[in-house]
Amino acid sequence: MGTKKENNPEEKNPEAKRKMESKYDPRVLRQLVKDGLDASQIMDRMGIKHRQTLKQYILKLISTDRVLYEVKDLYLKDSKRPKVNQQGILKINLKVHDLGDVQVNEGDEFSVEIIEGKIVLTKITP
Repeated sequence: MGTKKENNPEEKNPEAKRKMESKYDPRVLRQLVKDGLDASQIMDRMGIKHRQTLKQYILKLISTDRVLYEVKDLYLKDSKRPKVNQQGILKINLKVHDLGDVQVNEGDEFSVEIIEGKIVLTKITP
């Protein structure tokens, strides 16, 4: 019996196997960190789209230089400033907000109103 040759797109097109080019530049990254830029500023300057990528680059730089580099706001998630996700859903962690004397428990319901461009939540009391 003959051998069945598998379809391998890499054999037909060697460009298909090409790796994504890394934006890791230790010299530039080191200077930006030493200049005191925060995570968002470094990501903008280096063209990095994901915070996790920057975290990996910082760890690589730490490993190479054997120096601990700290980048402001790299590991912080600002839960006081929630964002709308791709599905249009806004999640709010009420534990991080000062609600004054308002008591919030699991299962509580709220009405949502838009007043003068502001989203207003009103607790519905049972």
